[in-house]
Amino acid sequence: MGSGSIARKELLSSVGLIPDKVEIPNIDESVKPNESPRHYVSRVANLKASAISCDRRSYLITADTTVSVGKRILKKTSDGIKAEKYLRLLSGRRHSVFTAFCIKHNESINLKLVKTVLKMRLLSEEEIRVYIESREWVGCAGAYSIQGRAKCFFPFISGCYSNVVGLPLPSLIRVLSVMGFFKK
Repeated sequence: MGSGSIARKELLSSVGLIPDKVEIPNIDESVKPNESPRHYVSRVANLKASAISCDRRSYLITADTTVSVGKRILKKTSDGIKAEKYLRLLSGRRHSVFTAFCIKHNESINLKLVKTVLKMRLLSEEEIRVYIESREWVGCAGAYSIQGRAKCFFPFISGCYSNVVGLPLPSLIRVLSVMGFFKK
């Protein structure tokens, strides 16, 4: 697995896929000028896959997830002021979560992009303050972790829940199957 994400590792483990090795790729994850959220996550997931060398028989999984409001990308943050701005922006609105994942096998890279649409309910000032104080948002795209306290923020989700966590498991399993991963 080419990711430092604990959430992705837990998602994989939850379906019986235990990585033999975890390597964190050293790449530039900066957003390019006028880059769309779709292009951004696809480019970064592909860069991660290209940055890690592996045995051609291995199946290397890399991914990137971002939250977007329109064309605005809400990347991971560790800044409390930025996190509060993100939550205020998302409060009462629909937004999209894009995850692109790559599977590198036999010297080829297979990329898949998944989109999930969510609506965050209108948050009170107190809810925002308490959530910011929890620090659960640190390192999370859009400044929330849907698998934690923020799960009560979303009355509407259209699409794959595990995509919002960081890895769309149904799509991943389908691509791994097509690539022959489950054949003995």
